[in-house]
Amino acid sequence: MVVGSNTSGRTREAPLLSVVIPAYNEEANIRGGVLRDVVDYLSGREYASEVIVVDDGSEDSTVALVEEAARAWPIVTLKRSGHGGKARAVTAGVLAARGDLIVFTDMDQSTPIRYVDEVVSELQAGNDVVIGSRWMRGSARLREPPVRNVLGRGFALLVRTLLLPGISDSQCGFKGFRREAARELFGGMRVFGQGGGPRKGPMVTAFDVELLVLATKRRYRVKEIPVTWHHVATARVNPIPDACRMFKQVAQVWFNRLRGQYNAPDG
Repeated sequence: MVVGSNTSGRTREAPLLSVVIPAYNEEANIRGGVLRDVVDYLSGREYASEVIVVDDGSEDSTVALVEEAARAWPIVTLKRSGHGGKARAVTAGVLAARGDLIVFTDMDQSTPIRYVDEVVSELQAGNDVVIGSRWMRGSARLREPPVRNVLGRGFALLVRTLLLPGISDSQCGFKGFRREAARELFGGMRVFGQGGGPRKGPMVTAFDVELLVLATKRRYRVKEIPVTWHHVATARVNPIPDACRMFKQVAQVWFNRLRGQYNAPDG
């Protein structure tokens, strides 16, 4: 693996971009080269980047592998967090980020890191939040099991109807923010405030919905971009229980919005 010769020098300057990657038992993906691919891609950009891997209390060799990666690639740092789920891990990474622009993405790279270029461009063009969409025109969902596709369509319809009209996909794990917007939005969550409580095992949640509801209530400029998403089989996703939990969480967000819990402090 060849990393650009100026990678080390970039870490001494304030990065334009911080890429936050939550990690829970990601040994297989890291050994498979996904973190190397992220570093390789970012090292070829014209702007400085940092990669913050937030360990969510992994029970395998994730921490040791990321520590090894950080020694080899200076743009990588490890932040450790007690096991609290993806919302808590991403929040910790966002609060630690030094970049003016912040992107979070999944370790399995189901949405490839190459979309970071478009996210950076849209944020620099004046948008506050840029989200990948797997449902809008020009997007694709590859190798997705039928049951997950059906549940995904139903969930997206529910969210659009109750909370986010005009947003086709709240759940794609590839989102970018201006730093000021990210800090306000992650700090304003109610259902997932402070990332939520302790967890046992993997858990898929609807924290993205709460983030986007906050963004629309605070009148941030939100831009969707189409992405090609590749289904990656994982034990972290259990479609039926996950769907039931997420429907309940959407109801909580809806009730909080009804009570004005997401309004700006000045009303």
